[in-house]
Amino acid sequence: MGSKDPFYFGNAVVDQARGSGWFVGQFVPAEFGLRHQTDVELKWGIHPDGEKRPRPWANQNGTTISVLIEGSLKITFHVDGAQQEVTLRTKGDYVAFGPEVVHSWEAVGDTIVLSVRFPSVEVGSRTAIA
Repeated sequence: MGSKDPFYFGNAVVDQARGSGWFVGQFVPAEFGLRHQTDVELKWGIHPDGEKRPRPWANQNGTTISVLIEGSLKITFHVDGAQQEVTLRTKGDYVAFGPEVVHSWEAVGDTIVLSVRFPSVEVGSRTAIA
């Protein structure tokens, strides 16, 4: 697909960048056309049962919305020294959180989540906690 094509048809699993699940955003090379965006990122997250984010972290610039497609996802937010948990259990459950919100997650059962982040920012723009 060239950068001037008026539409693109693809598959989120096949089109993901660097095995990350992210298939639209600034990290997709410009020669891939419409998938290269600076305003939004899309991720098709496939997580086997028990998979966890190794360390809590926060994106510094983007708002994230994650929608449960299949399975269950437990998200732990680290806010002002306290932990608050939410669990996406039912198809269509979603969570939205802003920039600098430190979080971690764990898949409960084989899980699929569609995440939207805006704006699209460099991968290095994040904060981890110990």
